[in-house]
Amino acid sequence: MMKKLAAIAGYTASAFLALVVLAAFWGLAEQTKELSWGAFNDPYLWRVLRFSLWQALLSALLACAGGILVARAWFYLQPKSLNWQLRLANLCFVCPVILVVLGCVGSFGLNGFWQHLSPFSWKIYGLPGILIAHTFLNMPLIARYCYLQYQAIPASYWRQGKQLGFSQFSYWRLIEWPMLCSRLAGLFGLVFLLCFGSFTIVLALGGGPQSTTLEVAIYQALRYDFDPLFALQCALLQLLIATSLGWLLLGREQQDSIRHQQSLTSIHQHSTLSLTWHRLIITSYYLFISSVVLGMFSPLLALSWQALPWQQWIESSLWSLNIALQSVVWVLTLGSALLWQYSSNLSQNKGAKRHKGQELLASVMLLAPAMVITTGLFFLLLSRTDISRYTVPLVALINALMSLPFYMRSLKPALNDSVKQYAKLNQSLDLPALSQVRFIYWPLMRKPLSVAISLCMVLSLGDMGVIALIGSVEVTTLPLLLFQQLSSYQYALASATGLIMLLLCGVIFYLLDISLGRDNAEHI
Repeated sequence: MMKKLAAIAGYTASAFLALVVLAAFWGLAEQTKELSWGAFNDPYLWRVLRFSLWQALLSALLACAGGILVARAWFYLQPKSLNWQLRLANLCFVCPVILVVLGCVGSFGLNGFWQHLSPFSWKIYGLPGILIAHTFLNMPLIARYCYLQYQAIPASYWRQGKQLGFSQFSYWRLIEWPMLCSRLAGLFGLVFLLCFGSFTIVLALGGGPQSTTLEVAIYQALRYDFDPLFALQCALLQLLIATSLGWLLLGREQQDSIRHQQSLTSIHQHSTLSLTWHRLIITSYYLFISSVVLGMFSPLLALSWQALPWQQWIESSLWSLNIALQSVVWVLTLGSALLWQYSSNLSQNKGAKRHKGQELLASVMLLAPAMVITTGLFFLLLSRTDISRYTVPLVALINALMSLPFYMRSLKPALNDSVKQYAKLNQSLDLPALSQVRFIYWPLMRKPLSVAISLCMVLSLGDMGVIALIGSVEVTTLPLLLFQQLSSYQYALASATGLIMLLLCGVIFYLLDISLGRDNAEHI
């Protein structure tokens, strides 16, 4: 009976996801009546496409190169605070993007402290600013995954290298690089895909038409020029490229997985020069990270504490929380149904193949970027109803679809371990389903569940792309308010808004951690 219910829940969630995707494509297809192949012969469109690919390629190369250097330094130095440093890497990735933009402007911009310290000046707007912001978000993520890959290198490899008298270069060429490159291709593709679909950073730091990506071109065509045909051309091109890359990436993720093995980390001695080099890398890495973080809040020194827009902050905070909570409800409903069916299939040893289709649907926002889905739904609703009436539910739903892949990936490892460890025990004791959930799965899953929900809420709370495209004047979230303040050069107010947003994210993590993520041992 429970297996049938799990299958019904899983297939219902999958059908809903498919329906949303089909509705978005239907909205796009309705516009193709005016679309012709000749419409793609637009020099501006191809220039936008070239820049989208170019900035994504450079961003992915910088993130991967920097991430490998940092991971190598972590592995060889093994600092005592390594666990905290790995957590910080996660925080950089989930940091609200608009806050990163503020940090880049505050530290590397015209009035940033690096400009004052440097003998020459430069422009933050354009490709340099986009690369800096993308590197801040993605390099720590690459470093973390590469470090885990270093840990997966068997200790026997290091012993053989020592016996054969390997140099540092031989260790890198014969041991480290072959292990890293098996994982690095997937990570490079992921970062390329994220940067290719980057919206907020390019919108805020692009600096003009010469630095526009497809997502920003869609936004400008709909919001400023009201040119649905050009928006549709951009959406179709982005869909084609992102779907192709996303499909390859998902296929690769099926093959590669991080192996959590213990490895011998100090089997060979390091030269003083080598240790100095690794320390220099770590110092440069934290100098860069701390520069962006300081840039987020340094404008607060110029803030006038009189006549602050408290009413505006309260309203924006409530709108952000409202959308984030609705988004989490969607994620919990869809994600839990999919995971329920996944665990049911896994306990019957038929999980992987049957769940592949649902996983692809859950990762729809990796295959079809949010701006494409949003554009399709925008066209669909625009001709049928007053879209402003559905702004909040629509933004919440799309934010939920964006968070769903991260929710699934946060919970699946713990769910896999729980099912494999206790499936036979459940069968032998014939425990009722509710007892299984209460005494076995809930104590084991509550910690990763709190992290997954926190992650989804923070991602939704910090998103600006969807609300900027289809939002109305009445609905101003904190990221949108911060962007408006940045656009009007109110850096001090923008910094204060960013501080409020960061405090909200911290409160969300804290409350969910003390309520859901308590020590498992207390509840077993």
